[in-house]
Amino acid sequence: MIIWRIVDGRRGHDNQSHGLINALSRHVSCVHHDIPASALNFWFWQFLQKKYPPGNGLPRPHLIIGAGHHTHLSMLCARHVYGGRIVVIMNPSLPVHCFDFCLIPDHDNPRITDRVIVTRGVINAIVPTVNHDQSRGLIMVGGPSRHYAWDDASLLEQIDLILKKSEGIIWHITDSPRTPVSTSDALGNLKLPGVTFHSYKDTGPYWVTNQLLDSGYVWVSEDSMSMIYESMTAGAAIGILSVPAIKQNKISLSINRLADNEMITRFDDWRNGKQLSPCPEIFDEADRCARELLDKITQHYHVH
Repeated sequence: MIIWRIVDGRRGHDNQSHGLINALSRHVSCVHHDIPASALNFWFWQFLQKKYPPGNGLPRPHLIIGAGHHTHLSMLCARHVYGGRIVVIMNPSLPVHCFDFCLIPDHDNPRITDRVIVTRGVINAIVPTVNHDQSRGLIMVGGPSRHYAWDDASLLEQIDLILKKSEGIIWHITDSPRTPVSTSDALGNLKLPGVTFHSYKDTGPYWVTNQLLDSGYVWVSEDSMSMIYESMTAGAAIGILSVPAIKQNKISLSINRLADNEMITRFDDWRNGKQLSPCPEIFDEADRCARELLDKITQHYHVH
């Protein structure tokens, strides 16, 4: 199967499309080619002239995969010129019927059609494992967003209590591009034995993944849905740091569902005596969605 992956340069989007392609490759023989979305200039005229210069010299695609709004037009133009089926990994900004398949998170409440595959959260490139080191822990901190405000003092108090009640565990703490400078500075100034802060600016592209696969315990701030689902996929025991929601929203409702299903543990519940535990099931949405996608496309292609 020939796959063209349209990329927009954003790490989160790259992680989603990479995860789907890796999952597909575990079931069928795949060769993929990366095409920057920015490589297509004057897309409207290229579309009218039925030209797609970024595809010159490449084998015709069976699938054209992309995540992120900026990949939409490039994918549409590529299909118009070279054929293939488009798979968009998100709730698209264009009508769903513009694409062949849409992988849309359940928190977006998509309307179910033959084109839509509903994902539980955000898919990623992590492959689940059970070999976690129970003496290692990871704390991942996000930041304010359109759904969440921020409270430095509350967050730092939560982290302080976790560290004090977790003797014998080696903790690694990291921030993200959304983390306020004041929070990052406070985390960097923690001088506790067995605790190390790593700025996201100083970590490589696979650092978080490697930490998730190694760590027995993971705490994630509530605003960071992608990190929560990456942690669930890795198979670690997950706790959720409380962050003030601006109002009840699709993210906070998703957090509630996950907690109700015993897939994560809220900080307040942990403080009241509940233990962190891994998901009760192997959570591998990329693989599940890949299999469902293959079921849908085998009628169009001879897959081998």
